[in-house]
Amino acid sequence: MDPARFFVPEEPIEDGYAWWLGKERVSPRAVVLAAARRGRIVGYAYGRIEPRDWNTLRDRCGVGVDLWVEPRARRSGIGAALVEALAARLAERGAPRVVLNVASRNARASRMFAAMGFRETMVEMTREATITRPKRPRARSARGR
Repeated sequence: MDPARFFVPEEPIEDGYAWWLGKERVSPRAVVLAAARRGRIVGYAYGRIEPRDWNTLRDRCGVGVDLWVEPRARRSGIGAALVEALAARLAERGAPRVVLNVASRNARASRMFAAMGFRETMVEMTREATITRPKRPRARSARGR
């Protein structure tokens, strides 16, 4: 992940996600799913029904917000199963489509999503803000006229 683009939480990340996903679980617009193996959670998917957004020109849809699979459980079909279950739950809540973002450095996830029928529609680009001051025109001397 690009550390200049994504914030790194000061508190333990698990605490932040537990708070956020716990809050979202009770929202009628949100879907939070977990995958377990032998009674232990090895992944989750989180999405929301979002209204029409004129800033992004995105119509009402389901948004896949987050997908995580424990590294040892990856490449076993858990991620794809979570995405399919999330898409189905969002469709049940009226989403005509599912939109998701993937980090540009996460080629494996990009390939998985493409294989599942997702297509690229936007690319986010980031640049650090810089303050530039306009150059002052040089004063002309009276002799140069």
